[in-house]
Amino acid sequence: MDRDFYEMLGILAGISGGLLIAVILMKITKTNGNPRSEYDERQMAARGQGYKYGFFTFMIGDAAYAVFATGFERFPLCAASAMGLIIILSLLVHISYCVWHDAYFSLNENQQRLKIIFTLIGFINLALSIVNICMGEMVVDGVLQISSLNLFCVVLSFALLAELALKYRKGGAWEDEDEA
Repeated sequence: MDRDFYEMLGILAGISGGLLIAVILMKITKTNGNPRSEYDERQMAARGQGYKYGFFTFMIGDAAYAVFATGFERFPLCAASAMGLIIILSLLVHISYCVWHDAYFSLNENQQRLKIIFTLIGFINLALSIVNICMGEMVVDGVLQISSLNLFCVVLSFALLAELALKYRKGGAWEDEDEA
């Protein structure tokens, strides 16, 4: 079996592990033990708008990738990195909209636990990025490889944390101050 097969297995294992961790985190971040997120009507409407903007971001990114990938003899991103970047940008648009419209955290979520988890995710991906850079696997022949997704996740995690800090500093965040 060749290297591509093992790389595909690694990607599938990473996705499966990530989904398993997400399910566990959904359970431990809720204040009432219910793994389902509870949003009020205003939050649901804002989340719908966020999804819409995220979807349009995905469509525009996908179209831009199609144009740039065919327009360049050598595109600086491999296909997996480009698609991953488009997904991460779409998530960032959705998350940003929801944060600024007080619709990111559900009514039954422990915000502090989630912030700690996002910080850990950011640092784990940063460590993986550094390892990939040191091993020479992030950029091969001037093309960002799939391991660059770790670096994109670092940007996503810390952008989210920065937005939450700005929102809180602005005075518009609804923290769980009564639980502190």
